[in-house]
Amino acid sequence: MTEKLYPADMLERDPSMAAGTPRGNGSSVVVIGAGIAGLTSAYRLQQAGMRVIVLEAADTVGGRMGDRRCGEIVFNSGARLVYPFGRAFNRLIADLALGDALIPLRNLTARCVTPQGDHLIELMPTARTLLTPGLPMGERLALIAHAMRMRGQNGRVDPDWAISALDVDSAADQLSLADYIRREIGPHALASLVEPVFRATRSFNPETLSSLFYRTTVPHLVGEDTVHTLRGGMGLVCATLAGQLAVRTGARVASVEHRREADAVRVAVTLANGETIEADHVVCAVEGSLAGMLIRTPQAAEREMLARVRYNALGVVHYGFAQPLPALMQFASRDIASRISTFQQMPAAPASGRALTQLYCQLTPEAVEEAQRRGCTNEIDTLVRDELRARVPDFDRHVVAVVNQWIPRKLPVFAPGYGERLRAFWRWQEDPARASERPVVYCGDWTSQALLTGACASGERAARIVLEREQIQAKRTNS
Repeated sequence: MTEKLYPADMLERDPSMAAGTPRGNGSSVVVIGAGIAGLTSAYRLQQAGMRVIVLEAADTVGGRMGDRRCGEIVFNSGARLVYPFGRAFNRLIADLALGDALIPLRNLTARCVTPQGDHLIELMPTARTLLTPGLPMGERLALIAHAMRMRGQNGRVDPDWAISALDVDSAADQLSLADYIRREIGPHALASLVEPVFRATRSFNPETLSSLFYRTTVPHLVGEDTVHTLRGGMGLVCATLAGQLAVRTGARVASVEHRREADAVRVAVTLANGETIEADHVVCAVEGSLAGMLIRTPQAAEREMLARVRYNALGVVHYGFAQPLPALMQFASRDIASRISTFQQMPAAPASGRALTQLYCQLTPEAVEEAQRRGCTNEIDTLVRDELRARVPDFDRHVVAVVNQWIPRKLPVFAPGYGERLRAFWRWQEDPARASERPVVYCGDWTSQALLTGACASGERAARIVLEREQIQAKRTNS
């Protein structure tokens, strides 16, 4: 991989960047990772006058909030939608003057296919959810009461911070989502409504998660009807941020080490090519399961937290289809014999850069495990072709392009017990005593919420910690 500066002409405008020198006048900060969390943190720190440089191992910015193209097929690198409730993200959109780029998508629904037939699933539930076939009357009444309770907690939970549910119910972290829904509504609602959505949109089975994500987001979805995508693609925000920052792509970090110098501690970031960049602060915005491999001398709190971070994997096959097909989105219930949890037909949209009709086929969690077990993560289309031949007329004749997309770290797993550990970790990060120790500050979806808005909020919060530490250190130096 070749290292390059972002934007491409940055070296001509600022030759000092060739040596990795951050821009600005204040203390220096190295941000590791150019996803939405890292870029948000870097942007806020640069606004405050810090000298910031962003290092990104990949050859493009955006991480799991980006766009990709392979021939005539365009697809997302991870995130596909923007929920409207992200306050930090909305602030960023306003600062970057990108409000006009938000495209509203209203009343999103999918057809859920079950052995008994199919039914409508609303991604933002309304009264129509009560019409779901097979729900006993007791569960319909329980669903109404549950929706009212959720809506009543709107002002008490922060959708960008999963651990905010612990302030409402300290036991929320100990109960799996499956057990929570069974208790609150009933088993039919779990099987018909909650489970298909989590399998299809997040590639999770509800028994593997705590109830934190659900209990912090649903209060902000009940009664709403709009989500957004971005004109120009999901990578627009990260590309815009990178255009205002010093970013080096293709710059893989090998290690991060603290070095004490007199009364201060500086941080040495060593790249895979042997180059070392020293800074006053480091913000680590890579996936938590990778962060532990970078930190040379982690403190106990870091080591214990990073050991708990897990991600799920995601497999998607994108097909370019030479014939027009109507728009369609289907979710599969768990008891359907299918390796596809989400099937979507997207008509060609040349104005948006999609020249072909595309089929989006996302693997079920079980099929993801099968692909890993069989070692076919680079050719997962072999797992779904037979099913598609039975589903789409003349499938083989009209398929003109295939892209296998494997995301080894798609979303952080907020398993039961994870939230309590995370809350303790944030208290440790935000403790003023850390100012003299200068440990790395961490951000990313694994520290906040398994959403791009949560990752953005964590980047803003990490920047605030760095600035607070800088103020504390300045006071000590001047006293």
